[in-house]
Amino acid sequence: MRMVNHERTSPYKMKVRDLPGAERLDPNSKLLDLPLEFCACGLSQNKPFCDDSHRITKDEDPSQIYIYSESKERIKSGKFYRPEDKI
Repeated sequence: MRMVNHERTSPYKMKVRDLPGAERLDPNSKLLDLPLEFCACGLSQNKPFCDDSHRITKDEDPSQIYIYSESKERIKSGKFYRPEDKI
């Protein structure tokens, strides 16, 4: 098992024109404006692309740590400690 910390609750959004190598495409191509969304929450079953799984993270408390099961059941794990936070 490997734990990965994801702090975003929304995807990274960009267009095809923002990707490396896009300059090789026809500059008039409508493909350049195709929107892309990449998973940033870690829950997508279609990585690297977003499948809207992040919607279940919208009401998370930023001071809490959450773990999600394979069935996307949320489990509150504990408090998140940041060194800059005063105890």
